Amino acid sequence: MAHAISTPVYLDRIETEAFLKNKGFNGHDIECILDLAGPVARSGRDVWPADRVERLASRAYWLDENEVHSAILAAAA
Repeated sequence: MAHAISTPVYLDRIETEAFLKNKGFNGHDIECILDLAGPVARSGRDVWPADRVERLASRAYWLDENEVHSAILAAAA
């Protein structure tokens, strides 16, 4: 069964930082996730792929993976 290709979702730096801070990440953790998720240029500005941020954030021991998934969807809306 084929899956539909969904449109990638991107967050700008402010959105990404706010999302991660809201989930309990400190400044060093946030910078690490930003570095590992790697910005991509879209329309002349740096943005972070929401799926990469989600994948890294969901590894935090204090968060439930489903909590991160629903929160990143809300942040991207």
